[in-house]
Amino acid sequence: MEKGNTERFPIASVTKLITALTSIKILNQNDIATVSARAANTPSSGGHLKAEQKIAVFDLLYPLLLESSNDAAEVLAEHGGHEYFINQMNEIAKNIGMENTHFGDPSGLSSENKSTVTDLFKLAKYLKDYEKSILEITRQEKASTVSSVWKNINKLVQIKEYMGGKSGYTDAAQKTGIAFFALPFSEFDNRQIAIIVLHSADRVTDTNAILKYLKNEIFTAVNLKNLSEFRMEKPEFINRADLVLTGDLMLDRGVEASVNKNLENNFNRLFEKISWLGDADITFGNLEGPVSDQGKNLGNLYSFRMAPEALEAVKTAGFDVLSVANNHIGDWGLAALEDTLRRFSDTSVLPTGGGENKEVARKPVIFEKNRLKIGFLGFSDVGPTGFAVQDKRAGILLASDPDFEKIIRTAAEQTDFLVVSFHWGEEYKKKHNARQEELAHAAIDAGAKLIIGHHPHVVQDTEKYKDGFIAYSLGNFVFDQKFSKDTMQGLVLKIKIKGKEIEKITKNLVSLNSFFQPDKVVEIK
Repeated sequence: MEKGNTERFPIASVTKLITALTSIKILNQNDIATVSARAANTPSSGGHLKAEQKIAVFDLLYPLLLESSNDAAEVLAEHGGHEYFINQMNEIAKNIGMENTHFGDPSGLSSENKSTVTDLFKLAKYLKDYEKSILEITRQEKASTVSSVWKNINKLVQIKEYMGGKSGYTDAAQKTGIAFFALPFSEFDNRQIAIIVLHSADRVTDTNAILKYLKNEIFTAVNLKNLSEFRMEKPEFINRADLVLTGDLMLDRGVEASVNKNLENNFNRLFEKISWLGDADITFGNLEGPVSDQGKNLGNLYSFRMAPEALEAVKTAGFDVLSVANNHIGDWGLAALEDTLRRFSDTSVLPTGGGENKEVARKPVIFEKNRLKIGFLGFSDVGPTGFAVQDKRAGILLASDPDFEKIIRTAAEQTDFLVVSFHWGEEYKKKHNARQEELAHAAIDAGAKLIIGHHPHVVQDTEKYKDGFIAYSLGNFVFDQKFSKDTMQGLVLKIKIKGKEIEKITKNLVSLNSFFQPDKVVEIK
């Protein structure tokens, strides 16, 4: 089955399959490569390689293929001679028969890295037939080398029939992917298939839709020898979606110290106890402060600024959207806030509750999942008022905005299901106050279906109001407030959506361990 199969699109990190293939063909896999400062500073690096670090060429395939490490791609290219390596990438593609493909860099960041579905299918078949070792790496959930543990960020790896592949994202390419599956074709045999998706708004949903169609309709019909009675019916997952919503994320101060001391300087390990986090269609949280290496500490009582690699770890953990509308986002000034927003644009994680100007900040982040449009907005009711978004200046949305209800109403009109996040309430109070209730009810009256609260750092009560649901505070998800049991736990909501309504709500209490890792999970009523 194919559509638009000869149209050329940017392919983003799908490029790395050719990068790996080129490395295997032209480089000595036992060589030791040295990470240059240039490679270590590659945007959206993912692999967290350090300048002057030495690593075996073959070992670089793990961050390259599992964590989509742009720095690893650059190290491989530099080790082989950057220009020569890229020329060889293009030559190898040509030899495979990829006539409408061109590579300008080894990572996929370049919008000049373009291909077609037809060409990528040729690559898929070549890898299956001749370079299965590459696919074997990409199907692993994680892999360990002498110095590091690399975790697969591809959400499809959780599917039992998954046999490997590679996904990617850039603004120009949108979401791209090659995915291999083995499906039962008869009682004694499997059929290997490749699903290739380019320029997708939602690669995982698109791939799953094709996979479920094949499994439930075509392959079942073949097995039952009942093709004459084959009928296309609407799959059961259409107009349904699963959301996971978490509390405050703060990866500075004691959390960063624990990462450095106890977790091998690897922020990814903060989330190793909860690998299920990214299984949902959309995962949401509140980012409690800027992620930047810029700005000036404004001297607040508690001032947070998270390391840039923290955002990569949050992405790898499975988060899709984060609210930046909170009282700590301005702790290091406007420069750090603006830098944070830029860093979001280098990942597949989207910010809500703020933006580079008022027009951007007021637009909901919208995900299209299984024919549903699910939107997110964020507001802060606890400042900082000096960082309110302006017509031509970056900032955050405040709940005191005179257009508060209009912003929500407009967003609700653009979506099937609207989630509104608030930073509000009183710290360490387990019961919501009148102001929180006023804002929550007003938001639902304006069209929101789900209200999520942060800031109190403890779990607060929930409420059903009209056809909406309110969680007044989800407490902490990753934070270093070990002075009480209540601040070392948080509520994680799992919400099932059917059509435009909430079908099911599951509440999970997640406790932090001594390393500040979300760890023990208990379902509660």
